[in-house]
Amino acid sequence: MFRNGVKIGLTGLILAISSPSVFAHSELISTYPAAMSVISEKPADIILAFSEAPILAGSFIQIEQPSGKVLGKSKPNLSGTSLVTPWLNSIQPGEVLVRWRAVADDGHVSIGSFNFIYKQTPASISPTPIAANTNSSRDVAIWAAGISLIILLIGIGATTRRRK
Repeated sequence: MFRNGVKIGLTGLILAISSPSVFAHSELISTYPAAMSVISEKPADIILAFSEAPILAGSFIQIEQPSGKVLGKSKPNLSGTSLVTPWLNSIQPGEVLVRWRAVADDGHVSIGSFNFIYKQTPASISPTPIAANTNSSRDVAIWAAGISLIILLIGIGATTRRRK
């Protein structure tokens, strides 16, 4: 009887320890230029910031104009937890669509897109990154750890009740 309780407790402990890494995926936090922003000056780079550093293998950033013309598709550089690609000189004023794919170190693939408007005028509008929800992976990990702890406590409680 005691061994069953120990097995349940150890299983719960293993789940509690391993759960955060199972649910940890790289999520987009912000972009520069920011999604839906209007910029008047060419930035040096287009930057996609993630909650965790993606791996470069399989990740890409593609730049398009509204006509559907693909201006460039590149394997980005990694800077901290951000994918970075240089601003393309072929980008014309108007709407710019950025399509991206990021691969987390656990193999999870995230795909998305955002757009911004490039106006080649001396307007004083400056882009501000927009933060996305970054708590979802952390919340899932906390819930999983809590459930695992409850299972562990139930296993210990079942063991001590049977011994009395």
